[in-house]
Amino acid sequence: MRIFGALFLLIMMISFTRVPPVQAVEEGQLVKKDGKWEYYAGEDPGLKYLYLKGIINEEEYTKGLKVLETKERIAKPNFNIDVNNGLNIRVGEKFLLKVRLLTQARYSYSTFNDAWGTVGNSRNAEILGGQVEFRAFRRQSDSSQFTVPRARLQFLGYAFDPDLRYNVSLAMDSTPWNQEGGNGRAALQDAYISSWHIPWATVQVGQQTVWFNRALISSIATSTFADNMIVQNMFASNLQNSRDVGITVLSNEDQYTFNYAFGLWGGVGPNLARDGTAVSQNVLPPSGGGGPPSGTTRTYNYDTRFMSGELMYTARLLYKIAGNPGYGQGDILNSRTPQAAIAFGYAYDPAQNYLSAIRSDIVDRSYRQAVTAAGNGRLLGGGIYDFQTYEVDFISKYQGWSLQAEGYYRHQRVRNSASGTSPFDLSTIPTSPLAVGPPVDLGQAWGWYVQVGKYVIPRKLELAVRYGFVDPSTKQLHDLTKEFGASINYSFDGTYNNRLVIDYSNLTVGSGGRAPDRFPFENQPGFGRDLIENRVNVQYQFYF
Repeated sequence: MRIFGALFLLIMMISFTRVPPVQAVEEGQLVKKDGKWEYYAGEDPGLKYLYLKGIINEEEYTKGLKVLETKERIAKPNFNIDVNNGLNIRVGEKFLLKVRLLTQARYSYSTFNDAWGTVGNSRNAEILGGQVEFRAFRRQSDSSQFTVPRARLQFLGYAFDPDLRYNVSLAMDSTPWNQEGGNGRAALQDAYISSWHIPWATVQVGQQTVWFNRALISSIATSTFADNMIVQNMFASNLQNSRDVGITVLSNEDQYTFNYAFGLWGGVGPNLARDGTAVSQNVLPPSGGGGPPSGTTRTYNYDTRFMSGELMYTARLLYKIAGNPGYGQGDILNSRTPQAAIAFGYAYDPAQNYLSAIRSDIVDRSYRQAVTAAGNGRLLGGGIYDFQTYEVDFISKYQGWSLQAEGYYRHQRVRNSASGTSPFDLSTIPTSPLAVGPPVDLGQAWGWYVQVGKYVIPRKLELAVRYGFVDPSTKQLHDLTKEFGASINYSFDGTYNNRLVIDYSNLTVGSGGRAPDRFPFENQPGFGRDLIENRVNVQYQFYF
């Protein structure tokens, strides 16, 4: 009963003397409160008085401190929850979890010219897998589809320290480049930790966006159009995706006029290591001696890995001419002063295994599908490549106007066309003179685009047009890609979180130009004709 009487006396003393609440801190510690540093002795004066007078012993004194600390924590929770561009959960000053959800629902309607139904697109066809011929992708009728092109869940924030940040994101996207029922499956999109302790030398480690070209650094949620252009996707640093696994050292573009970003990467895109694309197959001469018939050529998988010791290197330099235009495409903030920046990027991605176009299921199919989805399927079957990609981009914004442009050049060096192995059964190689031609030299690739937009109603209604051009193989003819687009998008709340995008695209793709291991050749009817598509997208975006 002694301790309860003492605690009652303590509470009465606190009530009458109005002792300010004291945090549980060490003796003489400075504590930041309401933006100011204050000194706390770290001991409750009432409880200390009882202890010094001998009314309570040291054990009771310690128990009393714990009771008061518990009561204070309950009365003043150290966490809060709010909704601001997502669900935010904060615990003190050392933990933040932001949960965001992006959903896009779309209706698309496309018309195609008759070349799509005859010659089709064999240069960048869908990957079907198995030991079969590379087939042309053809269209026999117009297309009308409802899709959910993107559904993404993001967890980001900081822990232990506001400058120690994390980002884990899942993508449940859908794409027409899918023949295996994979649409809507959850895949890891981002998973990285970053240190922002040194603003001029921040570090990000893990799976993340590659800081190379502006179009792919920009979040698709801020895009003026429903999709990127072909030229924007084709010139990804790794030829397939905006993301890769590696480490980046960069400066904080919000603080400095001149900025840099240097990266070291796996070079084969997200969710895949280089061992997953290494050549591991060999074809033996005709066998016999109690085995298969002597005229049979067998394919053996020795599971031998090589080419997995090389990495991709990227560099980006950016200079802010005026203001800070950021990476959003339109001037949704209706800038009152000019915003402009110019940047240069370089990517070196060596030892890329493009030996197989489609026949081998030993070379990872998802890897080849990603290359094709990015518009680089023409390269498949060409061998082992060393890629060097260069880009320059410019952006400016002022009073609702926006201008964005990029130019690209990619050096496509064939290191080896066979690398000592054959990635498919030799008996499946076509031998007909109609199918076999001389070795194909694609040469290099280059392209550019320009996009102009204007918010005719500030923060609400934007109109935009764009045009892009690609020459995917400088040593081949009749294979150019040209794309024109126009867009109208309306923001219901003045942000990217709740908006409607309606866009139109006219796409012209040349079906000519030889490609490795690919039909049709010049003797096929319709070879070289332009494939023309007219597409309309109506897309609603919800970004919580």
